[in-house]
Amino acid sequence: MTGCKPAEGIHQVRVPAEFSERRAPPEQLPAASENAPEPGGLKYKTPDGWTVKPNGVMRLASLDVIDGEKKCDISIIKLGPDQPVLENVNRWRGQIKLAPATESELELKPIHCGGKDASMVQLVGEVETILAVMVSTPDATWFVKLQGPNDLAQRERDKFVAFTESVELP
Repeated sequence: MTGCKPAEGIHQVRVPAEFSERRAPPEQLPAASENAPEPGGLKYKTPDGWTVKPNGVMRLASLDVIDGEKKCDISIIKLGPDQPVLENVNRWRGQIKLAPATESELELKPIHCGGKDASMVQLVGEVETILAVMVSTPDATWFVKLQGPNDLAQRERDKFVAFTESVELP
């Protein structure tokens, strides 16, 4: 209605699009559901008890599993092709205060992720565990990682494996 003036005592306020009824702020968007696509076409099944959270800078998926005061952080990231396995494993080992490993000490287990053959490593430190899966494609290396307190991470191990196997890479 062009040319209409608001009634006396009423003020017109322009609401930015990110706060309008048509578009909720990102923190109020619903969590991803089963096989819901993430930005970039990534899909996965969210295990029971896991919560989808906003993605960080490098993350294509970010989830939590919380039990009281304990929390495991789960992430999916994508880096360039041909990422060195030993360097990544040793970086993770450092995150949970383990000494670096040599190539011959690597214990990689075969797993499927995104319909492709992948490798999984389980690192158990004094306090925390890291479960990580690495899958290489011609144009990228994908990492699925869970990190948290030993007992909670071990309890969630089977769900992590199922989650990893449910991932559909774009």
